[in-house]
Amino acid sequence: MVDGSFWELEAGAGMTIGFVVWLAYVRMGSASVRAGQRAKTELDRYTLRQPGQEAQAEKPARSRVGSVLANWGRRLPLFNSRQQKAISRQLVAAGFRQVNALQVLVIVKVLCGAVLAMGITGAIGLWYPDTEFLTSLVAMLGGMQCGLILPELLLKMMVRRRQKQIHRILPDALDLMVICTNAGYSLSATIHTTAVEMRSICPALADELELTFQESQLHADTVASLRNLAERTGLESLRGMVSTLIQSYQYGTPITQALRVLARTERSARLLSLEEKGAKLAVKMTMPMMLLILPAVVIIIGAPAFLRISEAFGK
Repeated sequence: MVDGSFWELEAGAGMTIGFVVWLAYVRMGSASVRAGQRAKTELDRYTLRQPGQEAQAEKPARSRVGSVLANWGRRLPLFNSRQQKAISRQLVAAGFRQVNALQVLVIVKVLCGAVLAMGITGAIGLWYPDTEFLTSLVAMLGGMQCGLILPELLLKMMVRRRQKQIHRILPDALDLMVICTNAGYSLSATIHTTAVEMRSICPALADELELTFQESQLHADTVASLRNLAERTGLESLRGMVSTLIQSYQYGTPITQALRVLARTERSARLLSLEEKGAKLAVKMTMPMMLLILPAVVIIIGAPAFLRISEAFGK
């Protein structure tokens, strides 16, 4: 009868062979793409470069690695079209606006799943060598599933963290925009000045405002750039600010007064949120007090009486 270690070795060898075949397939596809890019580069060099012009510098190593990962990620159909749109919005909200960000996330998910699966399998083989093959297989598949989910969880955490940073500093940014509009700045100049001044305080908000300013200068459509700002961040507070700015921009109402009202509203919402958290604090502290503090108090109060009773019965 063949023991379980033989089947584990055979399964590991099969997975290794399959991974090598897939890697060779990906490399062949990426090699053909690189060959086409090199041919295009050579054609552009001989047709477009002027005499005495220096050759373009090679791409940095980070860019080359990103392109390779993107080529691999395009060959892994892990998401459907709806999931791709949702994850692309999350990537943009987290600050990743590269074209190949989704493909890099796909390959990162696969790598995390493979590393975690191999780590769990190796740990089981090292600490529990007598484990059955089916148990090892289930543990390996569970580790791979956890590794596939982990990058998406980290992405959602990054999105929430970035949104909190923007929401916390938004009233100060609105006050600065009020000062700029009082000084006679236009809406585009106000956005650009606010982005520059907020660079050291909140880089996330400064980055979004700078991108909004660049879009307004490139397309000459301030309304569309403001709507893109609301869609990128996904914050309700920014949606309200964008709606107010668009109405003021389209109907000619005073922007200064609207921004001042928005800043006051955001500060009131922040105070209400803090008061709500403070009101919930007493309820949240009930269980820790019952589980951690109350037993210690009972022991301190009841220990002397218990000792006296024990001495009395002992005599």
